[in-house]
Amino acid sequence: MTKIRADTVGCEGVLHFNNAGSSLPPHQVVDAMVDYLRAEEVTGGYEIAAARATDLNAVYDASARYLNCEPGEIAFAVSAGDGWWRAFSSIPLGVGDRILVGHSEYQANAFGWLQAREQGVVVEVVPNNPAGDFDVEVFEAMLDERVKLVSLTMVAMTNGAIHPAAEVGRILKASGSEAVYLLDACQAAGQLRLDVQELGCDFLNYTGRKFMRGPRGTGVLFARGDVHAKLGHSGFVDGRSAQWTTADSFRYAPDAKRFEFGEFGYGGKVGLGVATNYMLAVGIDAIAERVALLSGLLRFGLSAIPNVAVLDTGTHKSGIVTFDVGGMTASDVQAALQTQGINVSTPGVMLAQLELGPRSIDAVVRAGVHYFNTEEEVARFCEVVAELR
Repeated sequence: MTKIRADTVGCEGVLHFNNAGSSLPPHQVVDAMVDYLRAEEVTGGYEIAAARATDLNAVYDASARYLNCEPGEIAFAVSAGDGWWRAFSSIPLGVGDRILVGHSEYQANAFGWLQAREQGVVVEVVPNNPAGDFDVEVFEAMLDERVKLVSLTMVAMTNGAIHPAAEVGRILKASGSEAVYLLDACQAAGQLRLDVQELGCDFLNYTGRKFMRGPRGTGVLFARGDVHAKLGHSGFVDGRSAQWTTADSFRYAPDAKRFEFGEFGYGGKVGLGVATNYMLAVGIDAIAERVALLSGLLRFGLSAIPNVAVLDTGTHKSGIVTFDVGGMTASDVQAALQTQGINVSTPGVMLAQLELGPRSIDAVVRAGVHYFNTEEEVARFCEVVAELR
């Protein structure tokens, strides 16, 4: 822990519980990015990209080790939403086709199926069970041959519930469904083990800036090798994702590169590779255990404070802890904490209509703990919250 804290320069100045928004990167990530950009400054963009191909390609190998897949099944994206949309736009959907979604979907994803609904696609929300988990029994009963897409978010961004993503994959396989399974792991990546063989998903997307501790403007899309046979034309095509083979034809890249664009922040790509390897060196199981410990302590501490309500649901919970303070708006709580050098975020109903709307919650205070945080920080956080008025 001493080395991890020393590697995380931001720990010196803030109590950072906004890891679900944008985590603090290890200095190795920033150093690698700055070094690449300095080299680009004096060498030239194309030239340094060729010379540093190993650094640029590290993200594929590292991500594949994390997800238990092949490097050719990894596409680099500029955000979680970017990866999700590249996958979604390539799934052929027609009038009468059905999309099944969960309650924890993020606004950027919702825009996709709301647009599809305008074209005659049927969008249906699978309810949560009384515990707040994606109801797999109802889901199984809803499956039929018209279901072409299952879109699920693994970890809810507004309450921290971990939904049974692997069970959804098992049900789809057992049923013989031809539906594409698109799993949003934006809040899961970096704090939980993600094995796409166990999850059974066709696509999985996440961002670099959250629990992965990578740079902003980066992300990953996993695309299973055999999913390409189910896909139609993509709404995103350039010289990286396809080849212009004749004057009248083109051919998609045969692997996940069909979901990439050729232009992106190259320094960020290097940084995400370094961040992923850093995470793998720490160990994802050790990270998950540490996050579970700290988030459990935080929920316990907040629950003991009068006038504070912990809002998390679900049988299994992540490092995201949401709460409110009676008599204060979420924004007021965030501002008060910031004066004490404490970072949190306040996602609102406009980001998660299906999750917060039915609960009549305008916004939550969201604390996202990570493995570099400490028990002492949890205790201080609870002390400061207890003094809020």
